Amino acid sequence: MSSFPPNSAPDSPQLAPPQTETHKPKNRIGLIALTLSVSGLIFGIFPATSVLGWILLPAGFGAGIAGLFQKSKERVTSILAIVLSFLGTVICGIVLLVTAVLSASHQPAARQPASETEAESPVASSSLSAPALMQPADSSLASSSAQPSTTTTPSKAESQSKGSVPDGYENALAEARNYVKIMDFSYAGLYDQLTSEYGGKHSAEAAQYALDNLEVDWNAEALGAAQNYIDIMSFSYAGLYDQLTNEYGEQFTPEQAQYAVDQVKVDWNAEALESARSYMDLMDMSTDSLYDQLTSKHGEQFTPEQAQYAIDHL
Repeated sequence: MSSFPPNSAPDSPQLAPPQTETHKPKNRIGLIALTLSVSGLIFGIFPATSVLGWILLPAGFGAGIAGLFQKSKERVTSILAIVLSFLGTVICGIVLLVTAVLSASHQPAARQPASETEAESPVASSSLSAPALMQPADSSLASSSAQPSTTTTPSKAESQSKGSVPDGYENALAEARNYVKIMDFSYAGLYDQLTSEYGGKHSAEAAQYALDNLEVDWNAEALGAAQNYIDIMSFSYAGLYDQLTNEYGEQFTPEQAQYAVDQVKVDWNAEALESARSYMDLMDMSTDSLYDQLTSKHGEQFTPEQAQYAIDHL
């Protein structure tokens, strides 16, 4: 039997000294690439701003490739940027195809109104004389002859029910219904989409007819748009309101935007914290500079309490 000297123990495997976990430095090029890809995806899904999306998505892809070759830098953001730019391109292509199909669907019908009006002209002329035939033979008959101007253009609802609405108008209405099914639009935004040369290419009259006859809850549209923005980016209460009412944004009315920001499901403190982290990932900022950026009316427009929460929890 072997023995061991006092206070000694059998040889045991040598344990490697604990290794300290090292974190690779942040890849700023990758972060820029990710920002470009996300922005390109957002702009690309809206036909009116798809041109901007097609510019940002390739830029995000290229920056993502460049970020992969940064030595001793993390590559996760670059990979995400590349994947998002690829997916964004596919999604934007589908949106562009759907928009082209929808806009092309009314082109053949645009040639029909001329022939239809010719075919309808006998009916129109007979309808002018119809009121006089139906009137009783009394003193009111004299006034009936003065009524055609009011009875032929009375209410649009009557003329529409008789099938006198041009097919182009009905196509605009059908396209408007399709748009609000897949995206959230304001009244003004949908009008621009229907009349845009990159969108529906409808006449102003056809677009106005579509909006006047479209059954839609504009408050619900505003709320849907607000929720989409919150799910994709970080916004303050004031910043989201500005985005919803901006003439270069969603173009909702102040009342609709107010309803949306009051009803949207969001934690404004969490939004401020997410925004603060994005700034710190992109650049080195002092606490005071970050606070000013978060609260500035030209910046993120968070409240002082929300900005302080964000800084305290970084």
